[in-house]
Amino acid sequence: MTQENQLRQNPLPLPKSLKRRNRPKLNIQELDAAKIESKTRAIKSGLREPRIVSSAHGAIKHILLCYPAYADGEYSYKEVYEDLFIKLPETTRFTILTHPSVSNDLKASLHEAKAYSRATIVEAPEFLNFLVWAEDPYVAVQDAANKSETTFLVEPFTFTRVGDSAIAELVASSTRVQSIQSPLYFQGGNVLIGDNFIFIGADYPENTKNVIEQYGNIIVPEDVEIDAFIKDLYSQTFDPKRKLFYISTDLPVPQYEARPITINGEEWTEEIYLGTGDKQPIFHIDMFISLAGRNEQGKYRLVVGSPTEADKILGRSASFHAMAEIFDDVASKLEDLGFEVIRNPLPLTYVDFPDIKYRSWYFATANNCLVQIDKCDGNHVWLPTYGHGAWADLAAVDAENKRIWEGLGFEVHELADFHPFAQNLGSVHCIKKYLDR
Repeated sequence: MTQENQLRQNPLPLPKSLKRRNRPKLNIQELDAAKIESKTRAIKSGLREPRIVSSAHGAIKHILLCYPAYADGEYSYKEVYEDLFIKLPETTRFTILTHPSVSNDLKASLHEAKAYSRATIVEAPEFLNFLVWAEDPYVAVQDAANKSETTFLVEPFTFTRVGDSAIAELVASSTRVQSIQSPLYFQGGNVLIGDNFIFIGADYPENTKNVIEQYGNIIVPEDVEIDAFIKDLYSQTFDPKRKLFYISTDLPVPQYEARPITINGEEWTEEIYLGTGDKQPIFHIDMFISLAGRNEQGKYRLVVGSPTEADKILGRSASFHAMAEIFDDVASKLEDLGFEVIRNPLPLTYVDFPDIKYRSWYFATANNCLVQIDKCDGNHVWLPTYGHGAWADLAAVDAENKRIWEGLGFEVHELADFHPFAQNLGSVHCIKKYLDR
């Protein structure tokens, strides 16, 4: 096919050590060949009364960030973190994992933002390749039976993305945060926690089932149906007092494809369907669903991304690989579950690499935001923005997302340019972990 679009390039190259957030996918056969069961740590006993830390409810008291060497190197993310330090509440505490080579730069940024006194810096070995995606390798759970309010980073059965499986242990060895392991498979970005419910993207419960069938790492009673057993085990591990919902679509989800195209008379390659799941339009639900609290009638509100709404704002025809009908199907199912669904623009865009004649399509997501719903400190949302540089047209989408949240009664804090993160399938919600609210 032929495309004569304008080229969209990052002002600086992306760091080679930054890996896309969806890689690698769980592969049972590869795990079996690697005998992963001999490498997995002993699973510790569970919490007495687990209460998972909410994705939206309560003042943001304490968050975990990862600030690797490339945050201030090949492609500087320094401005993004400094912007976040300044715009988050003045009472928010930070625990930040970093490399020694950029520790002083990080301290300087915290001082500049007047946040240094509220920060704990944990240094990882310089050789360890951990990523910015602090959200994913665990879920944060507190024990309601423990009055000390200690937060536990509950890790999944396995997490194979570069060195990220070491994050919880490094933080636990230097702070009051503790780490434990679960036999379940999950990632933090595929879990959203409301006031009395939990959403889990349906792909990972299915992966848990595959792990059980392959390894027998969980004993399933003979008289119990395995899917119901797994769902209950998630609930008992995360928070038995919250109702658990799986988020999925019944429509077929297209899978990753690299195909030839012609741009300005030259032969290029473009990649589409980057980061799709099996039963989800994106591999993590935090990329297209935001929690917005309850309306005056007590109905819970969800902001769900819509490529169609973005196309209307941008005055363009729909792209078939935006999967609008799949996002619509998920939204419809959420309405059927009793939620109020507000659709917000979720634009599909691209970045070009002319030196290798390569174009990559991705979603510039504002759904991947930080939300605070609190009676004392008010309702706030921190939105990533994308109307910058070669993507100036997306400023209209940024403005609409701001308007939607203000209409829901939130004070909106617009953040810096998040294209470099979105191009690797993440945004601001992905680079932090709520440790306490």
